[in-house]
Amino acid sequence: MTTTTVGPAVSAPADPGSGRRFGWAYALTMALGAATSVAFLGRGSLYLDEAVSTTIAKAPWHRFTQSIVHRESNMALYYLVLRVWSNLGHSEVAVRSLSVVASLAALAILVFLARELFGPRAAIIAGVLLAADPLVVQLAQDTRGYALSLLLVSASSALFVRAVKRSAGWGLWVPYVVLSALAAYTNFWAALVPLGHACSLAFSPPTRVAGRRLAAAAVGLAVLLVPLGLMIRSNDSSGVNWAAGTSAGHIFSKVRDKVPHAVIDVAILLVVAAVIGLVVVMKRRPRTAAALAQWPAMFALCWLVVPVAAVVFLSFAYKPLLVVRYLVVFLPPLIMLVGAGLARLSRRTMGAGLVALVAASGAGLWHWYAHGPGEDWRGALTAISARAQQGDGVVVFPAYMRIPFEWYLQGHPAAERRLEPVFPALRWEVDPLFYDSDVPVEASTITVAAERHARVWLVLSQANLYPSREHAVLDGLRAAGMQPARTLHFTGITVVEYVSDNATVA
Repeated sequence: MTTTTVGPAVSAPADPGSGRRFGWAYALTMALGAATSVAFLGRGSLYLDEAVSTTIAKAPWHRFTQSIVHRESNMALYYLVLRVWSNLGHSEVAVRSLSVVASLAALAILVFLARELFGPRAAIIAGVLLAADPLVVQLAQDTRGYALSLLLVSASSALFVRAVKRSAGWGLWVPYVVLSALAAYTNFWAALVPLGHACSLAFSPPTRVAGRRLAAAAVGLAVLLVPLGLMIRSNDSSGVNWAAGTSAGHIFSKVRDKVPHAVIDVAILLVVAAVIGLVVVMKRRPRTAAALAQWPAMFALCWLVVPVAAVVFLSFAYKPLLVVRYLVVFLPPLIMLVGAGLARLSRRTMGAGLVALVAASGAGLWHWYAHGPGEDWRGALTAISARAQQGDGVVVFPAYMRIPFEWYLQGHPAAERRLEPVFPALRWEVDPLFYDSDVPVEASTITVAAERHARVWLVLSQANLYPSREHAVLDGLRAAGMQPARTLHFTGITVVEYVSDNATVA
């Protein structure tokens, strides 16, 4: 039987308060996580991506399936879970609470995983850092799949560590494979986490893990990911094409435009080969071999570095794919390594370092609580509803912003009856997901539709991304005899009231 050797965890110095005191510290850490995640949960309105999530979740089954297979393959599992969760309610707090629960569960698991690897003191430090992390809190208050993917990768990683350290049988490997696959269906990049797990075994000394179990787990995971691969292949979007528009995406795109793809591929292969060769050489040297044999640290390091490197390589070789939010599945190992490092310092130095990190996180949290997601659709719809008259028209640009607009319009049934869509022209609540794609706009179309109204409300959000199309909308309104009479500003949204030359402002 083929075996791979794995050594026991090398923990931080024993913590004298690792019994009952650890229990109290753990409870306080969870309380901190609950407080930061729930604070101001319903204050901000849903932004575009959140509205897309809730709209997909409540769509008819045939439309739900079409959207998942052909447009939104990433986070497919999350949309399914949210579909069930939405039965609890449709308010901002109700739909966001799924991510809150997932984030707190991930925190609970991370603390115990860090304790297993690095000891109780490092575990509590890591828990505090995760509970106060602004990115984690932001994702915990987001109606998207990031928090759920964080939970699933944390759980699968904990199972992997248990299975390796205890030379476990199928009772741990089977759920590990299942949870790893589910994580990938919630966040594409979670599929790379098992690659980091596997690489960590190259640094493991003493216990035994049956090679046939590892091979069977790899095959089982590959089989479970086949449907995901088919979904990705069936459409060229899958929720990641917009990554090319990010700052990192521009860098990758420029490199791909200027450097032949064959050169990029060869360079990536040479880098991978060089890293493998360096590890082999270092393992043959006694001093470095002893450091590399610290499997807990190498496990966390491989979980962090290997998948991120894979994303970077894919962004160069395939297309820009680096999105900061998607990388949240690689955050736990970074937090654990920081916690382990602080735990090995003197109490005074450790305390000062922890206070400094928490203070920095506090500044980030204050900014998040103060500004929120960045689109005040609730305020915009409330204002339009208060001023709308029977027969008013509405232009929402870009067209995909019709999704959050319509989500909040449903909360104002009187306004929904009074307002008529000019662009996009489809009636309210017919098929909101139709706009989750490229909807062309022509000035002549706007003109013809707007001429039937004495007043048209122009709702703009992210319009600066499409300047030529925005000009087409404005030209169409002017050609219809419309003039701007009043402008209302909301976070991330501008509402312009247009009236006909022959109309008076109410």
